[in-house]
Amino acid sequence: MRARLTLWYTAVFGGLLLLLGGTAFVLLDHGLRTNLDDSLVSVARAIATSSREAGGPDLAETLESMLGPAVAERFFQLLDPFGRPDPRLAPRGRWTFPLSNTALRNAEEGRETFESIRIPGASGADVRLLTLPVIDRGRLVHFVQVAASLDRVEQARSRFLLVMLSLAPLALAGAALGGWFLAGRALSPVDAMVAAARRIGAEDLSMRLAGEDRDDELGRLAAVLNDMLARLERSFTAARQFSADAAHELRTPLTILKGELEVALHTATEGGQGPEMLESCLEEVDRLAALVEDLLFLARADADVVPFQGEPLDLAALAREVEPALKVLAERAGVGLAIDARAPIVVKGSEPLLLRVLFNLAENGIKYAGAGQRVDIAVRREGEKGLLEVRDSGPGIASEERERIFDRFYRADPARERSGTGIGLPLVRSIVRLHGGEICVESAPGRGSCFQVRLPLADRPT
Repeated sequence: MRARLTLWYTAVFGGLLLLLGGTAFVLLDHGLRTNLDDSLVSVARAIATSSREAGGPDLAETLESMLGPAVAERFFQLLDPFGRPDPRLAPRGRWTFPLSNTALRNAEEGRETFESIRIPGASGADVRLLTLPVIDRGRLVHFVQVAASLDRVEQARSRFLLVMLSLAPLALAGAALGGWFLAGRALSPVDAMVAAARRIGAEDLSMRLAGEDRDDELGRLAAVLNDMLARLERSFTAARQFSADAAHELRTPLTILKGELEVALHTATEGGQGPEMLESCLEEVDRLAALVEDLLFLARADADVVPFQGEPLDLAALAREVEPALKVLAERAGVGLAIDARAPIVVKGSEPLLLRVLFNLAENGIKYAGAGQRVDIAVRREGEKGLLEVRDSGPGIASEERERIFDRFYRADPARERSGTGIGLPLVRSIVRLHGGEICVESAPGRGSCFQVRLPLADRPT
């Protein structure tokens, strides 16, 4: 938009510059010709006046004393009523001009005649010729012809065009720079609103766009967007509160149900399917209880009320700690597993939560890689961050699905029967963010997936 505004501004300015330059050129040409015509009229009238008061040589001397240097710059001559040179004043100048039919017709009415004439054989020189009839007592006495070259007019016009053509590019460049600056100043509030809008996410909808107090279009836009953000915040707050309340309300009856099932299991008679059914019920209750705990953690994380007191932990040691359990899962799934976690990587965090991150990502890779594939886990240092990398050689994730795998209850391939609740990766992301880290995924169909978790390193004791 800034570039388009600058282009339009420069185009409009160029059009105005062309219009003003053309108008100035026309006015300059008209002024120069008018001044030349006035000068010819003054000389012709001086000659006409002198011709009545002096004759012979006295007329030439009188004209030279009256006109001074203008005599050398002008052609003039006296003609009798029949167009023949008047002996009282010999023609002065480089040219001679006959009386034209137009001059004769105007003379009958007592009017002077201005003509622009191109002189043959004079390199195409143009002159301005004035033919003034001298009337005495209603009778045509003689004609006065005065002419001047148009070279000075042409030179002035050429110099004006040269100056305009030289300054026009500079003026357009200045206009473009000024337009770019003004467009940037005008659109800077929009850029600020865009930057603020990008910082606003579902995790923090309390931020508002600045500029709502402006009494213009941008102020009204900011007010509308802030009102929309307020409505979204209320909706998200209600949804989070519902999740927290639902998880909290489900926790108590599940706890009671689990306790009663345990009592029933201990008092059940041996034999029959009663104990097996109770054990199955207990497993489902445990799964539901774990789901409720995860939902409650996510709701608290969204509300930023999760109690967190980190301590220095060796991320490589945690990876080695879960290695036996992960190898059991990998063997059952027919997946090869390798863990590279030799160098200590000390981060500040919660051991149960980081173990959850390790186990969830590894279990997810084993589950989706498929039999005959591999999962490689690496823990190493990357600059000022500790890096946990879980890479599998499975089918990969399509680009349109990579943006949604961290959404709650989303499954990339719901048609495939796999266990899981759909909140494992959202839970991992919440834990990583709670630790001040970041998680990303690199994947492509047929090339496997690679999840990378970066956590800030803990300050080492001195």
